[in-house]
Amino acid sequence: MSAQLQEQAATQSGFLYNARRQLFQSVPPIPANVRLDGKTVLVTGANVGLGLACTRHFLELGAARLIMAVRSISKGEAAAALFKKEFASAQIDVWQLDMELPSSVQAFAARCKADIPRLHVAVLNAGLGKEFFVRTAEGKQRETTLQVNYLSTVLLAVLLLPLMKPNSSESDKAPGRLTLISSDASLGEKLPAVPAGSTILDTMDDSSKFEGYQQYARTKLMLNMFTAKLASDVVSPSEVIINTCNPGATKGTGAISAVQSKIILAVMTLLFAVLGRTPEDAARAYVHASLVLGAESHGSFTDWLVRCWPLFMYGDKGRRATDRLWDETLAELGFANIVDVLKTVKG
Repeated sequence: MSAQLQEQAATQSGFLYNARRQLFQSVPPIPANVRLDGKTVLVTGANVGLGLACTRHFLELGAARLIMAVRSISKGEAAAALFKKEFASAQIDVWQLDMELPSSVQAFAARCKADIPRLHVAVLNAGLGKEFFVRTAEGKQRETTLQVNYLSTVLLAVLLLPLMKPNSSESDKAPGRLTLISSDASLGEKLPAVPAGSTILDTMDDSSKFEGYQQYARTKLMLNMFTAKLASDVVSPSEVIINTCNPGATKGTGAISAVQSKIILAVMTLLFAVLGRTPEDAARAYVHASLVLGAESHGSFTDWLVRCWPLFMYGDKGRRATDRLWDETLAELGFANIVDVLKTVKG
């Protein structure tokens, strides 16, 4: 449905529109008929901030089993211990996942495949913004924000898809629900100009042109682009409904820590203090994206409603950039046989 909202995109990508939306949009309650009884749910970055708040929402909705994917097992177990007291009937598992390391993503996905008969809901929330350029330790040693927010997130999303399709042993044939967390920072962003002979990913990996908050915004734009292509060309909404979700400005998440300008950081800190939602309220957007919105949200950018894509994604230029990014990403993730995985889920 985001694909049909191009005429509104220029307005909705602007700062004033999003400031008004943040200030005046009500945060609706989770509908009373939404339940997760008997369902298995996964949340990445589940021990802090929005991920922790989302985890609580899902447990309150009766999730039978909840996988908390965390970088630090000790911190994850500390968070889970409180939930286990409150939600004694739920099975709560804490599994390690380091999104900086592709090998950790693969190992986590393999563990899911071996241990989870059917994954009904997954919210890929783990993300970050780096103030300075830092490379990861594996493979092509990509810049950390690029690796975590985009490459590892889409790798995990694809590897989980086979587990999320309805299977013949279940009476419930409802589609799986996969939500990837984006940001309204992506709405007015563009990908960088790519020099001749280079690629989008290599251009994003150029330390000489790095600016922390812009890198964050661009990786979230890329996430929207890949998700739209995945939904339109590969996965049927009758099997897995895939969307991205924007929680909006949220207090205490550290999303603006990558801003390098002290003046801009001061202004944004004030705006977040005035306009920012609590993590509990913002995480309801996750619940709506992954449980309330239906097939109309497939491939779309959402909060509590289906919204416009970032303006850059529309038109011939946006489609060409999306196709190019898709091809580059499949090549980059070839070590995980991602093309073969996509063939198994193609609708």
